[in-house]
Amino acid sequence: MYGKRFLLNQAFANLLQNATGFAPVGTSIILSVTKESHQAVVAIEDSGPGLPAYARDKVFERFYSLPRPDTGAKGTVLGLSFVREIAHLHHGEITLENRPTGGCKATLTLPA
Repeated sequence: MYGKRFLLNQAFANLLQNATGFAPVGTSIILSVTKESHQAVVAIEDSGPGLPAYARDKVFERFYSLPRPDTGAKGTVLGLSFVREIAHLHHGEITLENRPTGGCKATLTLPA
């Protein structure tokens, strides 16, 4: 995978911060990196409350933020929109979906 190291590090850090911010204390966060065809796929899964239906179309918008379940505090409001911009700059994609067992899965796919 080729790209701007600083930007990719920021994208990964943001996704991990989101996962830890929404996962209950003491639960696991699953990180996987795989190569599928000509793509690198980074997936981060948490056991948090999942993505509410009303937020699904908004989470990648600038200045949109969901309250953290434990404190009610909102994030930096640029996080996921920033990750999406980094993904697009590297000709990749970012998706966020609810896991069948609860929580969310963020998947960052980049050309390998």
